[in-house]
Amino acid sequence: MNPTAPPPSGAHLAPEASPLHPPSVIHNNRILSSLGTYAACFSGLIAGLLGLTNLYGFALYILTSVFTSIILLLVKCNGDVTRYVAQAHSNLTNGGPAGESASTTGARGKSWKGLWALSGIGQENLLGFLLFWIGSFALIHGKSSSAADHMEPLPMSVLCGRSKS
Repeated sequence: MNPTAPPPSGAHLAPEASPLHPPSVIHNNRILSSLGTYAACFSGLIAGLLGLTNLYGFALYILTSVFTSIILLLVKCNGDVTRYVAQAHSNLTNGGPAGESASTTGARGKSWKGLWALSGIGQENLLGFLLFWIGSFALIHGKSSSAADHMEPLPMSVLCGRSKS
């Protein structure tokens, strides 16, 4: 503690102030982003290898995202998402009535936003899922459509330069 520092202001002591340590928040967000990307790419690879199409592939993406968030919640967060995930402390509305913020809905709103952040369902993860899904599906189940596959072989007389006259 710095004895020459001014005393803490009311903003530091206010209950609305975030109790999270910024370097830890940055580290946790980086880890969550990486895990979400890995889970999405892995599920896309599995969906392509299994040959899943349409809604079945997207259902696999949702299931793996939910499964990953449950594992992270139980193993790494010890069941308390508000302690480790910064999005659980945001003051944005959480889908309730208009103007209702997380501070008015209590722990329920905080935990849902934290679980949503843990799930990793977002644009960058969805695009990674689609990339691996389409790529692995095309490599395993795709049909070749080159012109050489549709041509009949030339007769030997044409290849050797002999004509049938």
